Amino acid sequence: MPELPEVEIMRRYFNECALDKTITQLDFLDELGKVYKSSPEIIEKSLIGQRFTETERIGKYLFARISTGQYLHLHFGMTGNLELFQGDNLPKYARLVFHFKSGEKLAFCDLRKFGVIEIVDTPQAYQKAAKIGDDFLTISLEYFKERLQKPAVAIKTSLLNQKLFAGIGNWIADEMLFEAGIHPLRMSKDISEAELAKLYKAGQEIIATAIAEDTHYGDFPANFFVNYRKIDALHPSHPNSPVERLVVGGRGTFIVPEKQKL
Repeated sequence: MPELPEVEIMRRYFNECALDKTITQLDFLDELGKVYKSSPEIIEKSLIGQRFTETERIGKYLFARISTGQYLHLHFGMTGNLELFQGDNLPKYARLVFHFKSGEKLAFCDLRKFGVIEIVDTPQAYQKAAKIGDDFLTISLEYFKERLQKPAVAIKTSLLNQKLFAGIGNWIADEMLFEAGIHPLRMSKDISEAELAKLYKAGQEIIATAIAEDTHYGDFPANFFVNYRKIDALHPSHPNSPVERLVVGGRGTFIVPEKQKL
């Protein structure tokens, strides 16, 4: 699933491909209409003849401002992505294609159709209605501590709760917990302030690195835990403690037992 770094890269890609280009046509290719949370008629009426003027991201949610003042909201679900193309080279799993006056085309692709395409008034109105927390990259340490010192639930579950703060997904949560040396089943309310500070710092640095590397996992530092998220893998820092897999809140979770003790 695209997480905050992946969606930030897609936001930048969208800026390169779509900003300030007049939309002349839309192709709706999801026959069941699962990804269209606004009707195709509303999407078409809102976009044809208009331009995208800027973008904004809140966690995993991408918003593109339309020249009318409304916004296109894109959520990439489990398998969504964007692909620019020309001519008849339609990308695989395209669900909506934007045609621009320049002759270029931009496809929203989604294999599993868990993504979202809709028209909204503003990102802030959507955030409030959906009860989404603030973007993780924008929050302070104090905000982070405040949100995590209350829930009597596992810390991994809290990190994935988009209502507390937005953008952290499964691999990032595991990476943060590994870096901070925290077991994912510990209760959020029992994590010390010092540990929360380590967790926050790890999250900020991990996401910054992922964005800087264009989320190409093969280019991540060799010590990143994402490179060892499989059963019995050995992280160099703990060569005698094979990686174990747990299920926390229904999500596959990987730990180094020697470092992350319950």
